[in-house]
Amino acid sequence: MKANEDAMKRIAATSPSWKRYQKIAFRFVTLFFILFIIFLDWSVNPVLSKLYYYGPLSTLLDGVISWVGKNVFQIPYLIISPYDGEHNDRTYVYLLYFTMAVVAVLGTIVWSLLDRKRQDYRVLYYWSTAILRYYLAFTMFLFALYKFFKLQFPDLGYYTLTTQLGDMSPMHLAWAFFGYSYEYNVFMGIAESASLLLLFRRTTTLGAIITMGTLANVIAVNYSYDVHAKLYPTALFFIALFLVLKDAKRIFQFFFTGKAIALPVIKTPVFQKPWMRISKSVLKIMVIGYFLIFSVAGNIEYQKRSEEMVQAKSEYSGLYDVTSFVVNEDTLSLEDPLRWRQLIIGDRILEAVRFKEDSVAFVNVPVDKKVLRVYGDPIDLAEKMQEVYNELGIADSIYYGMDSILIARQKISSFNFEKLDANTLQLKGMIKNDAVHITARRRPIDIHDFRLLKRRFHWINEASYFY
Repeated sequence: MKANEDAMKRIAATSPSWKRYQKIAFRFVTLFFILFIIFLDWSVNPVLSKLYYYGPLSTLLDGVISWVGKNVFQIPYLIISPYDGEHNDRTYVYLLYFTMAVVAVLGTIVWSLLDRKRQDYRVLYYWSTAILRYYLAFTMFLFALYKFFKLQFPDLGYYTLTTQLGDMSPMHLAWAFFGYSYEYNVFMGIAESASLLLLFRRTTTLGAIITMGTLANVIAVNYSYDVHAKLYPTALFFIALFLVLKDAKRIFQFFFTGKAIALPVIKTPVFQKPWMRISKSVLKIMVIGYFLIFSVAGNIEYQKRSEEMVQAKSEYSGLYDVTSFVVNEDTLSLEDPLRWRQLIIGDRILEAVRFKEDSVAFVNVPVDKKVLRVYGDPIDLAEKMQEVYNELGIADSIYYGMDSILIARQKISSFNFEKLDANTLQLKGMIKNDAVHITARRRPIDIHDFRLLKRRFHWINEASYFY
C-alpha cells in the first residue's frame, strides 16, 4: 500500500502543469455546471426539489431573474417561473442560463486572481467530474425509466387518434410517433441506461460517448419538432462532452492514425487512512443504491397511480359528441365559435374540448369528483397561475388549491356532470357569469379499432402497407 501511495505521488510530481487556458476553462466549466445542477435542474433531485419548494431557493431565483429580465433586458411581459418542474424553454429559463453564465464568468475571474499560482487542478478535477458523472448518469437513467414504464410517451388515446395530422403541433406529432411503440421506448431506454457506465471511472469515456450519441438524437428531435425543452438536453450534451475531452486526442489518434491507444483512468485521490478508503467505497455504494432503488420504486408508484387514475375514469372515458350546448337558455348553433363540438375524457396524453375548426381547450377531470374543469390557452393559464403565485406566494395550500383559486376568480370554468345513461353525459356549470348546460353523447368506438393500433409488427409484407 505504501508503495502504491509513493507511486501516486511520483506521478503527480512528474505530471506536466496545466496550461493557462486549461485552468481558466476548467474554472468556468466547473462553476457553470454546478450552478446548473443547483439552480436549474433541481426538479430531478429530491433534495434540491424540497429546497426549491419549501426553502428559499424559489424566492431567491424569482427575485434575481425578475430583476435581470426587467432591468437588463427590459422585458415588458410577465416572466413565468418553472414551478411545474419542467424544463420548458421559457423566458425565465433563458434568463437563468444568462445569469448563471455571468456568475460563472465573474467567479472565474475572481478564482483566477486568487489562485493564479496553482499549477493544476487534478484533485478538484476528480471531484468535479465525479459530481458530473453521477449527476448525468442518474438524470439519463431517470429518463430511461420513463421509457421503460412508458410514462414520458403514453399510449395513444382518443385525442391523438382523432386529430388530423395537419392539425397536430410538431411536438404532438413527435409524441404520437414515440407513444405508438413500447418496443421503441425500450430501445431508447436501453440507450439512455448506458449512462450508468459513467458511475465507474474505467468506463467513463465509453459511457460519455454513448450518452453524447443518445443526447444528439434527443437534441435533433427537440429542435426539429419544436419540443419545449431545447437548451436542457444541449446542456447535458456539453457535460458529456466535457467528460470526453480529456481523451479526445487519444480517441482521434485511435480512429485516424492506427496507433495503439490506451485511455488512462482518472486518478483518484490517495487516502492515507484505511477508514477513509472504506468510507469512500461505502458512500459510493449507498449513493448509487439509494438512487437506483428509489428511482425504480418511484416510477413503479407513479405508474400505479396513473393506472388507478385511468381506471377511476374508465366509466366516463371516451370521445363525446356535444349534442346540445345551452347558454342562459339560449341554444348555440353548430356554427357558433363558443360552442363545444367534442369532449374527450380519460386520455393519457390530453383531455380536451374541441371547438369549431378544431381549436381546443384543456380539460381536467379529478378522479374523486364528478367535476370537469376547463382551461384556456396554456400560455394564458400559466400567466394566471404566475399572478396567483406572485400575489399569494408558494405554499402547498396555494399549489394544491390553484384550481379553486382560479375558479373563484373566474379564470377557469368548472362543470358538474352526471350520466343520463351508459353513453350520455349532462354537464352544468358557469362560463364567466353565464349558466351553461351541455349534453354530450359518447361514440360507440373501441380505441383498438383504429387502423394505427390494429396494424402491428409483421415479418412478411407482400406489399407496402402504406395506407
